[in-house]
Amino acid sequence: KMSKYKEIPDNKRNNDLEKKKSSKNNEILKEITPNNYRNLISNSKEVVNGDFVRNSKILLSRYELFHLCIAEIIYSSKDNQFVSIQTLKKISKIHEQLFKTGLKYFNQSIDSIESNDLSFIPFQKNNKDTVNSGLEEIKCDLPVSFLSKFSKKQKTKRLNLYFLLSWSFYNYLPILTWFPQYKINQFLKNDLVAGTTVGVMLIAQGMAYAKLAGLAPEYGLYSSGIPLLIYPFFGTSRHLGIGPVALVSLLVSQVTLSTNNAGYDYSATEKTSFALLMAFCVGFFQILMGLFHIGFIINFISHPVIAGFTTAAAFVIILSQLQHILGYPVSKSHYPFLTFFSYIVNLGKFKWQPCLFGFVNIFFMQLAKQINRIYKLEIPGPIVCVIGSIIITQVFRLDRFGISIQKDIPKGFPKLRGPIFNEFTKVAPTVITISFINFLETVAIASKIGEVHGYKIVPDQELIGSGMTNLLGSFLCAFPMAGSFSRTAVLSQLGAKTQIAGMITGLVIILTYLFLTPLFRFLPNVTLASIILVSVVNLVDYNEAIHLFRIRFLDFFAFMISLISTFMIGVEWGMAIAVGVSLIFVLWFSVKPPICTLGRIRGTVVYRDIKWYEKCIRTPGGVLLRMDAPLFFVNAAVLRKKIRQKEDEYFRKNPVPLFYVIIDCRGMTDIDSTGLQVLNELAEKYEKQGVFLGFSNANERVKNLVQMGRKPIIIKESRFFTRIHDGIESAIRWKFFHIKNSVV
Repeated sequence: KMSKYKEIPDNKRNNDLEKKKSSKNNEILKEITPNNYRNLISNSKEVVNGDFVRNSKILLSRYELFHLCIAEIIYSSKDNQFVSIQTLKKISKIHEQLFKTGLKYFNQSIDSIESNDLSFIPFQKNNKDTVNSGLEEIKCDLPVSFLSKFSKKQKTKRLNLYFLLSWSFYNYLPILTWFPQYKINQFLKNDLVAGTTVGVMLIAQGMAYAKLAGLAPEYGLYSSGIPLLIYPFFGTSRHLGIGPVALVSLLVSQVTLSTNNAGYDYSATEKTSFALLMAFCVGFFQILMGLFHIGFIINFISHPVIAGFTTAAAFVIILSQLQHILGYPVSKSHYPFLTFFSYIVNLGKFKWQPCLFGFVNIFFMQLAKQINRIYKLEIPGPIVCVIGSIIITQVFRLDRFGISIQKDIPKGFPKLRGPIFNEFTKVAPTVITISFINFLETVAIASKIGEVHGYKIVPDQELIGSGMTNLLGSFLCAFPMAGSFSRTAVLSQLGAKTQIAGMITGLVIILTYLFLTPLFRFLPNVTLASIILVSVVNLVDYNEAIHLFRIRFLDFFAFMISLISTFMIGVEWGMAIAVGVSLIFVLWFSVKPPICTLGRIRGTVVYRDIKWYEKCIRTPGGVLLRMDAPLFFVNAAVLRKKIRQKEDEYFRKNPVPLFYVIIDCRGMTDIDSTGLQVLNELAEKYEKQGVFLGFSNANERVKNLVQMGRKPIIIKESRFFTRIHDGIESAIRWKFFHIKNSVV
C-alpha cells in the first residue's frame, strides 16, 4: 500500500486530502441547524453536571495558582541578578490572558447551558462562497439573555477585582504563604521555647524602656503584648523581635519629658497622649513609605553617620538613667551636655544606697552573660535581677533608704483609645526621626538574621509590617516600637522557626499584665535603670571609630560630626545634621568624580592608573583619561577642566605634538544632555585642531545617547572602541593617513 501511495504525485495527493477534509466539514455543517443546535445545547446538561464542571474548575484554579506563584517570584526576585524579571513578567502576562480566556468560555458554556431562555437570534446565511468549497457560511449569535446578563465590560471588571484582591492578600499578608505550611510536630516546640524565653526577658525590658520614654511601666507591657500578635500578619522576617527599644524610647522622651510653653512639665495623661500620637503617626508614615517604595531614601545616610549618631544616642540614654543610679534628680535640658554639667554641679546630693544596689544588679547581669557564653545556657539575667530586687526590697523595705519603687501597676487589658491630633506639630519632627531610625534598625536586623538562616526579607513589606504594628498598637496604649538586636539574637540562638515564636512572646506579656502586675509594686527604679544601662552599652561602637580612622579619614570625620552634634545639640537636630553631612558627601563625590591618567603596563596591552602603577608607560602623542562616574550636569564641567589641565601638562613635558585624546568610559554608566553637550564641544574643538578624539569601553546606553544627541552626528560610531589599545592604534593610523595626504 505504501509503495502505491508513494507513486501518486504530490499535487494529486494533496488535492485528495483537501477533498476528504472538505467533505467532512460539509457533513458537520449540514448537521448544525437551528433545531438540532437547540437540542445539542439542552442535551449537554447531563455532561456539564458530570466531570466536566469539576475538571474545569480544577484547571482554572490551577491557572490562578500558577499566576499567583509567578507574581510572588517576580516580587521576591527584584534584587536577584540571576533571575530574568522580564521573562517572568512575560510568562505571567501570557498565563493571565490564558486564565481570563478560559474563565470567560467556561462561564459562557455554563451559563448558556443552564439558562432557561434558549431563544436564539435566527441563523443568518452569508452568500459569499468559502475557499475551496461551495458551502454557505453559517453564522449564529449567542442568546439575547446571555448577552444582556454577561457583558464583556462587567466580566473584565469582575476578573480585575478578583485578581487585585488575590494579589493584595498574598502580597500584603505574608502569613497566608507560611502559616498553611506550618508543621506543628517540627516547629512548635522550638517556637514555644524561644518565644517563652524572650517573653520573660521582655517583661523587665518593656517596663524599663517605658520609664526611659517618660511613661508609666505598664505601657511597656502594653507595647510588648498585643502588638506582637499583629506583626506576624504583615512582616516577612521569621526571627525579628519587635517591641520597645532603647533608641526609639529615648526619642519619645524628647517630647514627653519636655516642658510646655509655660515652662512646666507635662502631666502623665499628656505624656501618654503624645506617645500614642507618635506611634500612630510613625505607623502611618511607614505604611506610606512601604506602599510607595520610598525606603531607598535611607540609602543616602552613610554607615559612619549612623554609627556616630547611635553612639551619641547611647551616651544620652546613659545620662537619662544616671539619676536613678546616683540617687538624685537633675534639671532636665534638651541639650545633653547641659544635663551632664547638672550631674557634676549636684554631685553633693549623691546617695550610696541606690548606687550600690544598681552596681550589684549590673554585676549579676554581666555574670549571667558570661555564664551563658561559657556554658551555652540561656539564663535570663534581667528577669532574675527583677525577681531578686523585688524580694529583697520588699523584705528589707529598702524604699526607706532612698531607693524609689513603682506605684501600683494596673491589672487587665489596656483601654482602647485613639490618638489626639491637637499637638501634631510638636511631635512631627520626632515622628520623622523615629520612622527612619525604626526602618534602619528593623531592616538591618531582619536582613542580617535572614542571611544567617537562608531566607530573604522584603524591605518595603517590613516597613508595612512595622507600620501596621505601630499604627494598630497606638489604639492599644502602645508607644513607638522597632526591631530589637538582643531579642532577635535570642530567638535565633534558641532555634525559633517561624513568627509563631513572636506570637508566643506576646501571649506571655499578655498573661503578665492580666495576672502578675501586682507583684511588681516593689520593683526598684534603679533595677530598671541598670537593665537599660547594660542594654545600651553595646550601642557605643568605639571599634568602628578606630576602624574608620585607619581606613579613611573622611568617614571618621563624618562619624565624629554626627556624634558631637547629637551629644551637644540634641537627638533631633543631631539626626538632621547627620543626614545633612551624608548629603554633602554625596554631592561632593558627584561634583568631584575620580578622573585618572592611564598608562600601559610593560609587555601588555593593559592600561591602568599611573598613580597606583608607577611602572606604567606613558604612551607618547596623546592623553588617556578614565572617569569613574556618570557624566551629568554636575560634573560635566569638571571633565572639561581636567582634560584642559592634562593638555597643558602634556605640552610642558612632551616634545611630541598632541594628536589624540582617548577617554575610557568604563565607569561612565550614564550621560545626560549637559554631558553630551560637553563631549560635542570637545569633538568640534579637536576636529579643528587636528586631534583624534576616541572613546573606549563605553556601554550601549552611552553609545546610543551620543549617537542620538545631535544632528548631524559629530562623534561618529567609528570613534568607539572595545579596548583602549584599539583606540590608540586607530589614532596612529588616522595620524599617518593625514600626514600621507598632506605630503601628497
